[in-house]
Amino acid sequence: MAAGELTISYASSSVSFNKFSGEDLPRAYLGQASLEFSALGAGYSTGPSKRQRRIWSVATYATKQQCLDLLAIFESWDAARATGIDVAEVDIQDELFGSAVTTKGFFTDPPVVSKLASGNNVDFLLTFALTET
Repeated sequence: MAAGELTISYASSSVSFNKFSGEDLPRAYLGQASLEFSALGAGYSTGPSKRQRRIWSVATYATKQQCLDLLAIFESWDAARATGIDVAEVDIQDELFGSAVTTKGFFTDPPVVSKLASGNNVDFLLTFALTET
């Protein structure tokens, strides 16, 4: 995978993206930890006793084939998820910024495809979200 790509894989299928629609990169943290203060003013942390999960809120320009590939991945993943199979996780490889991240995830927003016309070319805007499992 070339630097600067987000790759989603499931079973033997994969698709990569590198043309995002905004200035923000899609990787962030779920924000499960917080700082609270006691009545005496002492600070203490709350939240899970493990590393916070990453989330990907993706809006990317995509080709028709990339859209079809991600939709096929989603449909295969969703069929496995619906049967209660424990392996209903996609593989995520994120080399967009900083250290590369390789992990597993869950579709938290299904793919949505919007058609964008620009001159003689037809491009698509593809949006979806993943949460690290």
